[in-house]
Amino acid sequence: MNMYFSYFLLHSIFILFVSVSHSLSDLEVLLKLKSSMVGPSGSGLEDWNHSYPPSAHCSFSGVTCDDYSRVTSISISFVPLSGSIPPEIGHLKNLISLTLSATNLTGELPLEMSNLTSIKFINISSNNFSGTIHRSMIAKLTELEAFDVYNNNLSGKLPTEFVKLMGLKTLHLGGNYFSGEIPEVYSELQSLESLGLQGNGLTGKIPGSLCRLLNLKELHLGYFNSFEGGIPPEFGLLRSLIILDMASCNLSGEIPKTLGNLKMLEHLYLQMNQLGGQIPSELSGLTSLKSLDLSVNELSGHLPESLSELKNLILLNLLVNHFHGPVPSFIGDLPNLEVLQIWENNFTSELPENLGLKGNLQLLDVSGNKLTGKIPCHLCRGGKLRRLILMENYFSGPIPEEIGECESLVSVRLMKNLLNGTIPSRLLSLPLLNFLELNNNHFTGELPPQMSAKKLDTFTLSNNSIAGKIPPAIGNLVSLTSLSLETNKLFGELPVEISNLKKLSKLDISGNNISGRVPTSIVDCPELTSIDLSQNSLDGEIPIGISKLRKLTSLDLSRNHLSGPIPEEMGSMISLTILDLSYNNFSGRLPSGNQFQYFSNISFAGNANLCLPHNLSCPSTQESIPRRHSRSSKTTKIVLITVIILVTFALLSVVTCVVISRKRRAQNRSCRM
Repeated sequence: MNMYFSYFLLHSIFILFVSVSHSLSDLEVLLKLKSSMVGPSGSGLEDWNHSYPPSAHCSFSGVTCDDYSRVTSISISFVPLSGSIPPEIGHLKNLISLTLSATNLTGELPLEMSNLTSIKFINISSNNFSGTIHRSMIAKLTELEAFDVYNNNLSGKLPTEFVKLMGLKTLHLGGNYFSGEIPEVYSELQSLESLGLQGNGLTGKIPGSLCRLLNLKELHLGYFNSFEGGIPPEFGLLRSLIILDMASCNLSGEIPKTLGNLKMLEHLYLQMNQLGGQIPSELSGLTSLKSLDLSVNELSGHLPESLSELKNLILLNLLVNHFHGPVPSFIGDLPNLEVLQIWENNFTSELPENLGLKGNLQLLDVSGNKLTGKIPCHLCRGGKLRRLILMENYFSGPIPEEIGECESLVSVRLMKNLLNGTIPSRLLSLPLLNFLELNNNHFTGELPPQMSAKKLDTFTLSNNSIAGKIPPAIGNLVSLTSLSLETNKLFGELPVEISNLKKLSKLDISGNNISGRVPTSIVDCPELTSIDLSQNSLDGEIPIGISKLRKLTSLDLSRNHLSGPIPEEMGSMISLTILDLSYNNFSGRLPSGNQFQYFSNISFAGNANLCLPHNLSCPSTQESIPRRHSRSSKTTKIVLITVIILVTFALLSVVTCVVISRKRRAQNRSCRM
């Protein structure tokens, strides 16, 4: 018996020795991880090197150890590793937290991760992991509190084994390729506080039983999923919810009134679905709500007055629906409102006069409605307004001077209204202004003489009644890429300062009364792709240097008084695909070769003295040649006639002399006889 016990003891010691001798130290495991995760094209983890003392690995970047030099945490984010997680990771028995986020890792999750029995937090989001999640691996991670694989390439059905993890609080499986239905058993994850299933390919009905997750604070189900039916009314029982995101997941039906019971809800996102009906007045119970996005649905009706109770509302998006009636005045009274987007609806009447008066408004977009009246003057009261988009309505009156003083503005789009008056003097000098669109209104007066908006990229003022000259200060708008001043009443010459606009790509000043020459300085704008100066009173010749504009694809100088030959150098402008020089006074022959062989005669019509390449004869050229021949032949004829007359006269003289001489000889003979 004692011999048997001794044998058993020796055998156990041997097994223990063998297992210890085959186990890897934490340092060795980390070096294995580095070797596998860095990959052939990766970098990073440069300080993960074999060194002494034995605890040196605890000072590796992203590594934390306990008092016994055992690795308890690995945290690496935004490092381009390019490899995969090796199976050796299963040897880190004391690992509690693993974060490998946005590191470009690939491959499948190794089954050996199931050996991480102490692990509580796993975050391997924003990588390129593929394959499925091993169900047996999940079941063994009994201490797990957070599992985040958001934004990878994982696929298959949603694993049901998560319900065995009684301490699980965070489960983020979104941004992958999981398919099938949401398992009903997920309602048993009683400790769950955050569930993210968005951005997959999930189908079926949303289980109403998820209402049993009474500790749930965040629920994300939207984007790329395509569910049947609508929002479960039972979700009104999720009293701890702070975020409910069900955007773009094929929801239909009406918004349940029960959602008004979610007193702690701060963010409700239901945009880009097929929800119909009206906004329930019961949503006034969402007294903690900060963001409400119902845009791109089939909602209709008036905005309920009860929404005035949403005093904490920061964002209100109702765009692309079928709402009608006036914009309620309570919208202007919401004390924290920063974003109001109601474009593409059927709202009528005037905007609330008090809109913006609370001083927090940053973005206002009401375009594509039937709004009338004047633009409220308090929109920039707090100096925070960045985007003002009122286009395609029936607003009238002038732009408030307060808008011209709003230095926070980045984008102003007022096109296609009935606005009139002059442009505020400082509007084109706002320091942050990037986009200014005032076209298709009834603005009068002149352009402001001072302009200094150095960040302005796009300036559109076409189809108004702006008169006067283009001020030289236009050259101060050094970031302009697009300048559209067509169809106004501008006159005078184009300022040479236009050459300062080195980024200018589109220039359109057609349909005005601009006179003088095309400034040669225009060739100093190397980014120009389109020039339209048609229907003006320009004269003189085309600048020879225009061929320097190597990116120019469209040139329209039609219906001016330009003259002279078309520069031969333009034949080398291979980028030029659209050309209109019609109805001017050009003369001579067109440049030959390259693009000019593809332009039809229409591009040059109305130039009587221009010899077109497609014509077999050039009347204007040949008419001058016969005249020269006629003059020389007349001269020759005169000379010949003169010579003939002189020769004839000389001959007659000789003949006369001979006759007289003969007569005298005859008389002499008769006398002798």
